[in-house]
Amino acid sequence: MIENRFRNLWGQLQGKKPRLPHFLSEIRLSGIRGIDDLRVMFDYPVSVIAGGNASGKSTVLFAAACAYNVPGAGVKDFVPSTLFPDYRPKIGGRVDEKREVLIEFDYSTPDGRISMRWKRKTDWNRSFMGRKNAKQPERPVYLRTLSNLSNPSEVRSVLSMLRLNSAPVETPLTASQIEFAQRMLPFRYSEVVSLSSGKKNLLFAAQEGGAAYSEMHMAAGERVILHLAQEIAQLKGALVLIDEVEAGLHPWVQQLLMLHLQQLALRNDLQVIVTSHSPVVLDSVPAHGRIFLDRDTTGRVAVLPPYRDVVQGALYGRSGDMLNLLCEDDAAEGILQGVFDYLRPLHSIRGESVRIGRDTGANEFPMHAKAFRRYGQIQNFVFVLDGDQRNSEVGPDIQREAGVDVPVLFLPGRGAPEIWVWERLRQVLDGEAEELGATQSELSERMNRLDAIYDSASDSLSQIAKTKLDGLSESLDRVAPDICRVVARQEARKKESDIQPLLEELEGALLQWRAGR
Repeated sequence: MIENRFRNLWGQLQGKKPRLPHFLSEIRLSGIRGIDDLRVMFDYPVSVIAGGNASGKSTVLFAAACAYNVPGAGVKDFVPSTLFPDYRPKIGGRVDEKREVLIEFDYSTPDGRISMRWKRKTDWNRSFMGRKNAKQPERPVYLRTLSNLSNPSEVRSVLSMLRLNSAPVETPLTASQIEFAQRMLPFRYSEVVSLSSGKKNLLFAAQEGGAAYSEMHMAAGERVILHLAQEIAQLKGALVLIDEVEAGLHPWVQQLLMLHLQQLALRNDLQVIVTSHSPVVLDSVPAHGRIFLDRDTTGRVAVLPPYRDVVQGALYGRSGDMLNLLCEDDAAEGILQGVFDYLRPLHSIRGESVRIGRDTGANEFPMHAKAFRRYGQIQNFVFVLDGDQRNSEVGPDIQREAGVDVPVLFLPGRGAPEIWVWERLRQVLDGEAEELGATQSELSERMNRLDAIYDSASDSLSQIAKTKLDGLSESLDRVAPDICRVVARQEARKKESDIQPLLEELEGALLQWRAGR
Protein backbone atom coordinates (compact mmCIF):
# COMPACT_ATOMS: atom_id res chain seq x y z
CA MET A 1 0.00 0.00 0.00
CA ILE A 2 2.76 2.47 0.89
CA GLU A 3 4.51 1.68 -2.40
CA ASN A 4 1.33 2.67 -4.26
CA ARG A 5 1.20 5.90 -2.26
CA PHE A 6 4.78 6.66 -3.23
CA ARG A 7 4.13 6.02 -6.92
CA ASN A 8 1.05 8.24 -6.91
CA LEU A 9 3.01 11.01 -5.18
CA TRP A 10 5.88 10.74 -7.67
CA GLY A 11 3.55 11.37 -10.57
CA GLN A 12 1.76 14.25 -8.84
CA LEU A 13 5.01 15.96 -7.79
CA GLN A 14 6.62 15.62 -11.20
CA GLY A 15 3.49 17.06 -12.78
CA LYS A 16 3.52 20.00 -10.37
CA LYS A 17 7.20 20.84 -10.88
CA PRO A 18 6.66 23.12 -13.95
CA ARG A 19 4.13 25.15 -11.93
CA LEU A 20 6.36 25.73 -8.89
CA PRO A 21 7.16 29.46 -8.57
CA HIS A 22 10.71 28.68 -7.39
CA PHE A 23 12.93 25.73 -8.30
CA LEU A 24 16.69 25.34 -7.83
CA SER A 25 17.62 23.30 -10.91
CA GLU A 26 21.42 23.22 -10.88
CA ILE A 27 24.50 23.85 -8.73
CA ARG A 28 28.07 24.00 -10.03
CA LEU A 29 31.03 23.88 -7.63
CA SER A 30 34.73 24.46 -8.12
CA GLY A 31 37.66 24.96 -5.75
CA ILE A 32 35.90 23.97 -2.53
CA ARG A 33 36.62 21.02 -0.19
CA GLY A 34 38.61 19.25 -2.89
CA ILE A 35 35.80 19.56 -5.44
CA ASP A 36 36.54 20.90 -8.91
CA ASP A 37 34.07 21.25 -11.77
CA LEU A 38 31.15 19.39 -10.18
CA ARG A 39 27.73 19.89 -11.73
CA VAL A 40 24.66 18.68 -9.81
CA MET A 41 21.23 18.90 -11.43
CA PHE A 42 17.87 18.61 -9.66
CA ASP A 43 14.97 17.26 -11.66
CA TYR A 44 12.46 16.03 -9.06
CA PRO A 45 11.06 18.29 -6.28
CA VAL A 46 12.39 15.93 -3.58
CA SER A 47 16.02 14.89 -4.18
CA VAL A 48 18.21 12.44 -2.24
CA ILE A 49 21.98 12.99 -2.47
CA ALA A 50 23.84 9.75 -1.73
CA GLY A 51 27.43 8.58 -1.84
CA GLY A 52 30.29 7.35 0.28
CA ASN A 53 31.88 9.27 3.10
CA ALA A 54 33.74 12.40 1.94
CA SER A 55 32.03 12.28 -1.48
CA GLY A 56 30.71 15.86 -1.15
CA LYS A 57 27.08 15.34 -0.11
CA SER A 58 27.06 17.92 2.68
CA THR A 59 29.11 20.35 0.58
CA VAL A 60 26.42 20.34 -2.13
CA LEU A 61 23.69 20.70 0.50
CA PHE A 62 25.36 23.68 2.19
CA ALA A 63 26.01 25.25 -1.20
CA ALA A 64 22.28 25.03 -1.90
CA ALA A 65 21.66 26.96 1.33
CA CYS A 66 23.54 29.91 -0.22
CA ALA A 67 21.27 30.10 -3.26
CA TYR A 68 18.62 32.50 -1.94
CA ASN A 69 18.14 35.70 0.00
CA VAL A 70 16.22 34.36 3.00
CA PRO A 71 13.51 36.62 4.47
CA GLY A 72 14.11 37.37 8.16
CA ALA A 73 17.56 35.79 8.22
CA GLY A 74 20.66 37.56 9.48
CA VAL A 75 23.20 38.86 7.00
CA LYS A 76 25.57 36.02 7.94
CA ASP A 77 23.07 33.16 8.15
CA PHE A 78 22.91 31.77 4.60
CA VAL A 79 26.15 32.86 2.98
CA PRO A 80 29.29 30.92 1.97
CA SER A 81 31.53 32.75 4.45
CA THR A 82 29.47 31.25 7.28
CA LEU A 83 28.71 27.80 5.84
CA PHE A 84 32.24 27.28 4.47
CA PRO A 85 34.46 29.01 7.07
CA ASP A 86 38.25 28.93 6.93
CA TYR A 87 40.58 28.27 9.85
CA ARG A 88 42.69 31.45 9.96
CA PRO A 89 43.83 32.27 13.50
CA LYS A 90 45.68 35.48 14.24
CA ILE A 91 48.49 33.48 15.82
CA GLY A 92 49.89 30.21 14.52
CA GLY A 93 51.13 28.99 11.18
CA ARG A 94 48.45 26.46 10.30
CA VAL A 95 45.70 27.92 8.12
CA ASP A 96 43.30 26.59 5.49
CA GLU A 97 44.52 26.97 1.94
CA LYS A 98 42.65 29.86 0.35
CA ARG A 99 41.75 28.90 -3.20
CA GLU A 100 39.54 30.60 -5.72
CA VAL A 101 36.04 29.21 -5.23
CA LEU A 102 33.00 29.30 -7.52
CA ILE A 103 29.44 28.35 -6.54
CA GLU A 104 26.96 28.86 -9.37
CA PHE A 105 23.19 28.40 -9.42
CA ASP A 106 20.52 28.10 -12.08
CA TYR A 107 16.95 28.69 -10.96
CA SER A 108 13.40 28.95 -12.12
CA THR A 109 11.81 32.00 -10.47
CA PRO A 110 8.60 34.04 -10.90
CA ASP A 111 10.72 36.37 -13.06
CA GLY A 112 11.89 33.55 -15.32
CA ARG A 113 15.04 31.44 -15.44
CA ILE A 114 18.11 33.15 -13.98
CA SER A 115 21.67 32.38 -12.88
CA MET A 116 23.84 33.63 -10.02
CA ARG A 117 27.40 33.07 -8.88
CA TRP A 118 29.22 33.30 -5.56
CA LYS A 119 32.96 33.79 -6.14
CA ARG A 120 35.82 34.03 -3.71
CA LYS A 121 39.32 35.23 -4.45
CA THR A 122 40.13 37.15 -1.28
CA ASP A 123 36.52 37.80 -0.19
CA TRP A 124 33.13 36.41 -1.23
CA ASN A 125 31.16 38.35 -3.85
CA ARG A 126 27.99 37.75 -5.84
CA SER A 127 27.52 38.26 -9.58
CA PHE A 128 24.53 37.77 -11.84
CA MET A 129 26.16 36.72 -15.12
CA GLY A 130 26.05 40.21 -16.63
CA ARG A 131 22.43 41.04 -15.74
CA LYS A 132 22.16 44.65 -14.66
CA ASN A 133 20.30 45.61 -11.48
CA ALA A 134 19.78 41.93 -10.69
CA LYS A 135 19.03 40.72 -7.18
CA GLN A 136 19.41 37.37 -5.50
CA PRO A 137 16.01 35.61 -5.61
CA GLU A 138 14.17 35.62 -2.30
CA ARG A 139 12.87 32.41 -0.77
CA PRO A 140 12.52 30.79 2.68
CA VAL A 141 15.28 28.26 3.33
CA TYR A 142 15.41 25.63 6.08
CA LEU A 143 18.74 23.93 6.84
CA ARG A 144 19.14 21.20 9.43
CA THR A 145 21.76 18.56 10.23
CA LEU A 146 19.84 15.87 12.07
CA SER A 147 22.93 14.09 13.37
CA ASN A 148 23.76 17.27 15.33
CA LEU A 149 20.43 17.67 17.08
CA SER A 150 22.15 16.85 20.35
CA ASN A 151 25.38 18.73 19.81
CA PRO A 152 27.05 20.36 22.86
CA SER A 153 25.96 23.91 22.04
CA GLU A 154 22.30 22.86 21.96
CA VAL A 155 22.67 21.00 25.24
CA ARG A 156 24.24 24.06 26.86
CA SER A 157 21.42 26.20 25.48
CA VAL A 158 18.83 23.90 27.05
CA LEU A 159 20.63 23.69 30.39
CA SER A 160 20.92 27.49 30.61
CA MET A 161 17.12 27.70 30.61
CA LEU A 162 17.12 25.88 33.96
CA ARG A 163 18.89 28.85 35.57
CA LEU A 164 16.37 31.48 34.42
CA ASN A 165 14.34 33.23 37.12
CA SER A 166 11.37 33.95 34.84
CA ALA A 167 9.04 31.41 33.23
CA PRO A 168 9.68 30.73 29.53
CA VAL A 169 7.11 31.60 26.90
CA GLU A 170 4.91 28.64 25.94
CA THR A 171 3.91 28.22 22.29
CA PRO A 172 1.74 25.17 21.51
CA LEU A 173 2.52 23.32 18.31
CA THR A 174 -0.24 23.57 15.75
CA ALA A 175 -2.50 20.70 14.73
CA SER A 176 -0.61 20.20 11.46
CA GLN A 177 2.72 20.10 13.30
CA ILE A 178 1.51 17.50 15.78
CA GLU A 179 -0.13 15.48 12.99
CA PHE A 180 3.22 15.36 11.16
CA ALA A 181 4.83 13.76 14.23
CA GLN A 182 2.02 11.40 15.18
CA ARG A 183 1.95 9.81 11.75
CA MET A 184 5.45 8.47 12.40
CA LEU A 185 5.66 7.94 16.16
CA PRO A 186 4.03 4.99 17.99
CA PHE A 187 2.00 7.04 20.50
CA ARG A 188 -0.33 10.02 20.57
CA TYR A 189 0.31 13.36 22.24
CA SER A 190 -2.21 15.31 24.25
CA GLU A 191 -0.03 18.38 23.66
CA VAL A 192 3.42 19.49 22.52
CA VAL A 193 4.67 22.97 23.37
CA SER A 194 7.79 24.96 22.67
CA LEU A 195 9.26 26.65 25.76
CA SER A 196 11.35 29.63 24.70
CA SER A 197 13.42 32.36 26.30
CA GLY A 198 15.17 34.67 23.88
CA LYS A 199 16.85 32.47 21.28
CA LYS A 200 16.76 29.41 23.53
CA ASN A 201 13.92 26.91 23.18
CA LEU A 202 12.97 23.50 24.51
CA LEU A 203 10.23 21.10 23.42
CA PHE A 204 7.91 19.66 26.07
CA ALA A 205 5.46 16.84 25.32
CA ALA A 206 2.62 15.10 27.09
CA GLN A 207 1.29 11.77 25.91
CA GLU A 208 -2.38 10.85 26.06
CA GLY A 209 -2.79 8.91 29.30
CA GLY A 210 0.98 8.87 29.79
CA ALA A 211 3.98 10.83 30.92
CA ALA A 212 4.86 14.51 30.47
CA TYR A 213 8.52 15.19 29.72
CA SER A 214 10.98 17.58 28.08
CA GLU A 215 13.12 16.77 25.07
CA MET A 216 16.04 16.03 27.41
CA HIS A 217 14.22 12.72 28.08
CA MET A 218 13.11 12.02 24.51
CA ALA A 219 14.56 9.25 22.40
CA ALA A 220 16.75 10.50 19.57
CA GLY A 221 14.22 9.56 16.89
CA GLU A 222 11.33 11.19 18.74
CA ARG A 223 13.31 14.40 19.15
CA VAL A 224 14.21 14.42 15.44
CA ILE A 225 10.60 14.02 14.34
CA LEU A 226 9.23 16.63 16.75
CA HIS A 227 11.85 19.19 15.73
CA LEU A 228 11.07 18.60 12.07
CA ALA A 229 7.35 18.83 12.79
CA GLN A 230 7.83 22.14 14.59
CA GLU A 231 10.14 23.63 11.99
CA ILE A 232 8.89 22.56 8.55
CA ALA A 233 5.25 21.43 8.75
CA GLN A 234 3.96 24.94 8.02
CA LEU A 235 6.64 26.17 5.60
CA LYS A 236 5.31 27.49 2.29
CA GLY A 237 7.32 27.69 -0.93
CA ALA A 238 10.57 26.98 0.90
CA LEU A 239 13.78 25.17 0.04
CA VAL A 240 14.16 22.46 2.72
CA LEU A 241 17.69 21.07 3.22
CA ILE A 242 18.31 18.18 5.63
CA ASP A 243 21.70 16.54 6.13
CA GLU A 244 21.71 12.83 7.09
CA VAL A 245 17.93 12.62 7.10
CA GLU A 246 17.92 9.04 8.45
CA ALA A 247 19.89 9.89 11.64
CA GLY A 248 18.35 8.22 14.68
CA LEU A 249 15.36 6.86 12.75
CA HIS A 250 14.13 3.29 12.32
CA PRO A 251 13.89 2.22 8.63
CA TRP A 252 10.07 2.20 8.82
CA VAL A 253 10.08 5.75 10.19
CA GLN A 254 12.59 6.79 7.50
CA GLN A 255 10.09 5.61 4.91
CA LEU A 256 7.19 7.42 6.58
CA LEU A 257 9.25 10.60 6.92
CA MET A 258 10.09 10.60 3.21
CA LEU A 259 6.45 9.97 2.37
CA HIS A 260 5.32 12.94 4.47
CA LEU A 261 8.10 15.18 3.17
CA GLN A 262 6.83 14.53 -0.34
CA GLN A 263 3.24 15.13 0.71
CA LEU A 264 4.34 18.44 2.25
CA ALA A 265 6.26 19.32 -0.90
CA LEU A 266 3.11 18.73 -2.96
CA ARG A 267 0.81 20.62 -0.59
CA ASN A 268 3.07 23.57 0.26
CA ASP A 269 5.14 24.07 -2.93
CA LEU A 270 8.37 22.93 -1.25
CA GLN A 271 11.60 21.79 -2.84
CA VAL A 272 13.34 19.28 -0.58
CA ILE A 273 16.97 18.14 -0.83
CA VAL A 274 18.32 15.60 1.68
CA THR A 275 21.55 13.65 2.06
CA SER A 276 21.50 10.03 3.14
CA HIS A 277 23.34 6.73 3.36
CA SER A 278 20.08 4.80 3.73
CA PRO A 279 18.77 2.51 0.95
CA VAL A 280 15.28 3.00 2.42
CA VAL A 281 15.52 6.75 1.84
CA LEU A 282 16.85 6.20 -1.69
CA ASP A 283 13.99 3.88 -2.56
CA SER A 284 11.48 6.50 -1.42
CA VAL A 285 12.08 8.77 -4.43
CA PRO A 286 12.04 7.90 -8.16
CA ALA A 287 15.30 7.21 -10.00
CA HIS A 288 15.55 10.78 -11.31
CA GLY A 289 15.32 12.04 -7.72
CA ARG A 290 18.48 10.15 -6.71
CA ILE A 291 21.84 11.88 -7.04
CA PHE A 292 24.90 9.67 -6.52
CA LEU A 293 28.24 11.33 -5.79
CA ASP A 294 31.54 9.48 -5.95
CA ARG A 295 35.10 10.57 -5.16
CA ASP A 296 37.61 8.48 -7.09
CA THR A 297 41.16 7.57 -6.07
CA THR A 298 42.48 10.82 -7.56
CA GLY A 299 40.12 12.85 -5.35
CA ARG A 300 37.82 13.95 -8.18
CA VAL A 301 34.13 14.09 -7.32
CA ALA A 302 31.60 13.25 -10.01
CA VAL A 303 27.86 12.59 -10.31
CA LEU A 304 27.24 8.95 -11.20
CA PRO A 305 24.24 7.72 -13.21
CA PRO A 306 20.92 7.31 -11.34
CA TYR A 307 21.41 3.65 -10.46
CA ARG A 308 18.53 1.24 -10.20
CA ASP A 309 17.90 -2.16 -8.71
CA VAL A 310 21.00 -4.31 -8.50
CA VAL A 311 23.63 -1.56 -8.72
CA GLN A 312 22.05 0.55 -6.01
CA GLY A 313 21.65 -2.54 -3.83
CA ALA A 314 25.35 -3.31 -4.11
CA LEU A 315 26.48 0.19 -3.20
CA TYR A 316 24.09 0.36 -0.25
CA GLY A 317 24.66 -3.03 1.32
CA ARG A 318 21.75 -5.11 0.09
CA SER A 319 23.33 -7.67 -2.22
CA GLY A 320 25.28 -9.94 0.13
CA ASP A 321 22.46 -12.50 0.44
CA MET A 322 21.81 -12.93 -3.28
CA LEU A 323 23.51 -13.62 -6.57
CA ASN A 324 23.31 -10.47 -8.69
CA LEU A 325 23.27 -10.57 -12.49
CA LEU A 326 23.95 -7.32 -14.33
CA CYS A 327 22.87 -7.14 -17.99
CA GLU A 328 22.42 -4.38 -20.54
CA ASP A 329 18.69 -3.94 -21.18
CA ASP A 330 15.19 -5.32 -20.67
CA ALA A 331 15.48 -7.84 -23.55
CA ALA A 332 18.60 -9.31 -21.93
CA GLU A 333 16.79 -9.35 -18.59
CA GLY A 334 13.92 -11.28 -20.17
CA ILE A 335 16.31 -13.90 -21.57
CA LEU A 336 18.00 -14.35 -18.19
CA GLN A 337 14.66 -14.68 -16.44
CA GLY A 338 13.69 -17.39 -18.92
CA VAL A 339 16.90 -19.32 -18.23
CA PHE A 340 16.28 -19.11 -14.48
CA ASP A 341 12.69 -20.25 -14.99
CA TYR A 342 14.33 -23.49 -16.17
CA LEU A 343 17.09 -23.58 -13.53
CA ARG A 344 15.03 -22.76 -10.44
CA PRO A 345 13.22 -26.10 -10.03
CA LEU A 346 16.40 -28.03 -10.90
CA HIS A 347 18.39 -26.44 -8.08
CA SER A 348 15.61 -25.36 -5.68
CA ILE A 349 16.50 -21.70 -6.19
CA ARG A 350 14.39 -19.31 -4.14
CA GLY A 351 13.13 -16.28 -6.04
CA GLU A 352 14.86 -13.87 -3.66
CA SER A 353 18.23 -15.60 -4.09
CA VAL A 354 18.84 -14.21 -7.58
CA ARG A 355 18.37 -10.61 -8.67
CA ILE A 356 18.70 -9.44 -12.27
CA GLY A 357 19.55 -5.79 -12.89
CA ARG A 358 19.71 -3.86 -16.15
CA ASP A 359 19.30 -0.42 -17.77
CA THR A 360 23.03 0.15 -18.02
CA GLY A 361 25.21 0.23 -21.13
CA ALA A 362 28.06 -2.26 -21.59
CA ASN A 363 30.68 0.50 -21.46
CA GLU A 364 29.62 1.27 -17.88
CA PHE A 365 30.21 -2.32 -16.67
CA PRO A 366 33.92 -1.80 -15.82
CA MET A 367 32.99 1.26 -13.73
CA HIS A 368 30.38 -0.82 -11.90
CA ALA A 369 32.91 -3.60 -11.29
CA LYS A 370 35.28 -1.06 -9.76
CA ALA A 371 32.55 0.26 -7.46
CA PHE A 372 31.44 -3.24 -6.40
CA ARG A 373 35.04 -4.10 -5.58
CA ARG A 374 35.44 -0.95 -3.50
CA TYR A 375 32.29 -1.74 -1.52
CA GLY A 376 33.19 -5.42 -1.00
CA GLN A 377 30.35 -6.78 -3.17
CA ILE A 378 32.16 -8.03 -6.28
CA GLN A 379 32.02 -11.70 -5.18
CA ASN A 380 28.22 -11.61 -5.47
CA PHE A 381 28.13 -10.49 -9.12
CA VAL A 382 27.89 -12.02 -12.58
CA PHE A 383 28.19 -9.71 -15.61
CA VAL A 384 26.17 -10.73 -18.68
CA LEU A 385 26.93 -8.93 -21.95
CA ASP A 386 25.07 -9.01 -25.25
CA GLY A 387 26.48 -11.31 -27.92
CA ASP A 388 27.87 -8.41 -29.94
CA GLN A 389 30.38 -7.69 -27.14
CA ARG A 390 32.27 -11.00 -27.50
CA ASN A 391 35.26 -9.46 -29.27
CA SER A 392 35.21 -6.11 -27.45
CA GLU A 393 37.47 -4.97 -24.63
CA VAL A 394 34.59 -4.70 -22.18
CA GLY A 395 35.08 -8.22 -20.76
CA PRO A 396 38.82 -7.79 -20.05
CA ASP A 397 38.16 -4.30 -18.65
CA ILE A 398 35.61 -5.75 -16.23
CA GLN A 399 38.12 -8.36 -15.03
CA ARG A 400 40.82 -5.73 -14.58
CA GLU A 401 38.61 -3.39 -12.55
CA ALA A 402 37.13 -6.25 -10.50
CA GLY A 403 40.59 -7.34 -9.33
CA VAL A 404 39.35 -10.95 -9.02
CA ASP A 405 38.15 -13.64 -11.41
CA VAL A 406 34.54 -12.53 -11.83
CA PRO A 407 32.14 -14.34 -14.23
CA VAL A 408 31.68 -12.43 -17.50
CA LEU A 409 29.12 -14.24 -19.67
CA PHE A 410 27.55 -13.58 -23.06
CA LEU A 411 24.04 -13.97 -24.38
CA PRO A 412 23.59 -16.34 -27.36
CA GLY A 413 24.16 -15.01 -30.85
CA ARG A 414 26.58 -12.36 -32.08
CA GLY A 415 24.23 -9.41 -32.21
CA ALA A 416 21.59 -7.73 -30.08
CA PRO A 417 19.43 -10.15 -28.05
CA GLU A 418 16.36 -9.17 -30.10
CA ILE A 419 18.06 -10.56 -33.24
CA TRP A 420 18.59 -13.92 -31.55
CA VAL A 421 15.00 -13.99 -30.22
CA TRP A 422 13.59 -13.20 -33.68
CA GLU A 423 15.61 -16.03 -35.24
CA ARG A 424 14.41 -18.47 -32.59
CA LEU A 425 10.79 -17.41 -33.11
CA ARG A 426 11.16 -18.47 -36.72
CA GLN A 427 11.73 -22.04 -35.48
CA VAL A 428 8.91 -22.14 -32.91
CA LEU A 429 6.71 -25.23 -33.10
CA ASP A 430 2.94 -25.08 -32.88
CA GLY A 431 2.76 -26.12 -29.22
CA GLU A 432 5.44 -23.55 -28.32
CA ALA A 433 3.62 -20.78 -30.17
CA GLU A 434 0.55 -21.38 -28.01
CA GLU A 435 2.56 -20.23 -25.00
CA LEU A 436 2.75 -16.87 -26.76
CA GLY A 437 -1.00 -16.78 -27.41
CA ALA A 438 -1.02 -17.73 -31.11
CA THR A 439 -0.79 -20.72 -33.43
CA GLN A 440 2.43 -21.40 -35.33
CA SER A 441 0.85 -20.23 -38.59
CA GLU A 442 -0.52 -17.02 -37.01
CA LEU A 443 2.88 -16.26 -35.53
CA SER A 444 4.61 -16.90 -38.86
CA GLU A 445 2.14 -14.69 -40.71
CA ARG A 446 2.65 -11.77 -38.34
CA MET A 447 6.42 -12.11 -38.49
CA ASN A 448 6.37 -12.21 -42.32
CA ARG A 449 4.32 -9.03 -42.38
CA LEU A 450 6.80 -7.26 -40.08
CA ASP A 451 9.78 -8.54 -42.11
CA ALA A 452 8.25 -7.08 -45.26
CA ILE A 453 7.75 -3.71 -43.59
CA TYR A 454 11.11 -3.27 -41.86
CA ASP A 455 13.77 -5.38 -43.54
CA SER A 456 14.54 -2.66 -46.07
CA ALA A 457 14.81 0.04 -43.39
CA SER A 458 18.09 1.94 -43.14
CA ASP A 459 18.44 1.43 -39.37
CA SER A 460 20.99 -0.93 -37.84
CA LEU A 461 20.12 -4.63 -37.69
CA SER A 462 19.78 -4.30 -33.92
CA GLN A 463 17.29 -1.44 -34.16
CA ILE A 464 15.29 -3.21 -36.87
CA ALA A 465 15.06 -6.35 -34.72
CA LYS A 466 13.94 -4.29 -31.70
CA THR A 467 11.26 -2.54 -33.78
CA LYS A 468 9.96 -5.81 -35.20
CA LEU A 469 9.86 -7.47 -31.80
CA ASP A 470 7.97 -4.50 -30.34
CA GLY A 471 5.46 -4.76 -33.22
CA LEU A 472 5.00 -8.48 -32.69
CA SER A 473 4.60 -7.98 -28.93
CA GLU A 474 1.88 -5.40 -29.48
CA SER A 475 -0.01 -7.72 -31.86
CA LEU A 476 0.16 -10.49 -29.24
CA ASP A 477 -0.89 -8.09 -26.45
CA ARG A 478 2.41 -8.68 -24.62
CA VAL A 479 5.65 -6.81 -23.97
CA ALA A 480 8.94 -7.62 -25.69
CA PRO A 481 10.84 -8.76 -22.53
CA ASP A 482 8.03 -11.23 -21.82
CA ILE A 483 8.46 -12.77 -25.28
CA CYS A 484 12.23 -12.93 -24.72
CA ARG A 485 11.58 -14.77 -21.46
CA VAL A 486 9.26 -17.33 -23.07
CA VAL A 487 11.68 -18.00 -25.93
CA ALA A 488 14.67 -18.39 -23.57
CA ARG A 489 12.72 -20.77 -21.33
CA GLN A 490 11.75 -22.91 -24.33
CA GLU A 491 15.31 -22.91 -25.69
CA ALA A 492 16.74 -23.89 -22.29
CA ARG A 493 14.81 -27.18 -22.55
CA LYS A 494 16.54 -28.05 -25.86
CA LYS A 495 19.95 -29.68 -25.45
CA GLU A 496 20.97 -28.66 -28.98
CA SER A 497 20.10 -24.96 -28.52
CA ASP A 498 22.85 -22.32 -28.68
CA ILE A 499 21.63 -21.01 -25.30
CA GLN A 500 23.14 -24.07 -23.57
CA PRO A 501 26.62 -22.53 -23.03
CA LEU A 502 25.03 -19.56 -21.21
CA LEU A 503 22.81 -21.90 -19.20
CA GLU A 504 25.77 -24.05 -18.12
CA GLU A 505 27.88 -21.01 -17.20
CA LEU A 506 25.04 -19.51 -15.14
CA GLU A 507 24.55 -22.86 -13.44
CA GLY A 508 28.25 -23.02 -12.60
CA ALA A 509 28.30 -19.44 -11.30
CA LEU A 510 25.29 -20.17 -9.11
CA LEU A 511 26.81 -23.32 -7.61
CA GLN A 512 30.14 -21.56 -7.03
CA TRP A 513 28.39 -18.64 -5.33
CA ARG A 514 26.42 -21.04 -3.09
CA ALA A 515 29.61 -22.86 -2.09
CA GLY A 516 31.28 -19.60 -1.13
CA ARG A 517 28.47 -18.21 1.03
